[in-house]
Amino acid sequence: MIFRLNKIQYPVYNLGPGKRLGIWLQGCSIHCKNCINKSTWSNKQGKQMHIIDVYNIIEMICKNYDGITITGGEPFDQYPQLMAFAYLIKRKTKLNIICFSGYYLEELVQKFPDKAFFNCFNYIIDGRYEKELVSSNSLKGSENQSVYKFKHNKAVKTNINNTKKTWSLNFENETIYMAGIPAQKEMETVANKMKLNGINLKLV
Repeated sequence: MIFRLNKIQYPVYNLGPGKRLGIWLQGCSIHCKNCINKSTWSNKQGKQMHIIDVYNIIEMICKNYDGITITGGEPFDQYPQLMAFAYLIKRKTKLNIICFSGYYLEELVQKFPDKAFFNCFNYIIDGRYEKELVSSNSLKGSENQSVYKFKHNKAVKTNINNTKKTWSLNFENETIYMAGIPAQKEMETVANKMKLNGINLKLV
């Protein structure tokens, strides 16, 4: 089974509690207006990797990590691969799993009535990004989104604590990858400050 990936980034500290690995899947059919990560929309970009190869990378480096966060793109657009990968992580590591989705939980249950993700994920953050509904929660892009915890085949609304606002940076060629959900206009502020220091940052 083949994943279409955007990137794997680690460590990240602001996409869930503790020290985490982040996986960004490539491809999104939802296309939220004002999305901050439009570079992950196209399913013709990114790179293809077998889920076993992705798991092997995670297994090699996960010893001192608390969890893994899967985002995108839209992870549920690759549902069979997502479930197989999450099953491997759940069964073979001690990592807790958080997954972001632009679909609402009710939509996911309708689209995937097997509800396999109820048993594969620890948490899900659901819902479209709505720029006007500013959230103070560093795990949510907007207030219409909810955090659910899965336990005993049930989804219960909850909050996740101990999520830092610390940015995680990775560099590849001339690209800087920043992991996290920025506050309103935060990226523009970063770009302007870097420009004052002679660095032109193109937001994609």
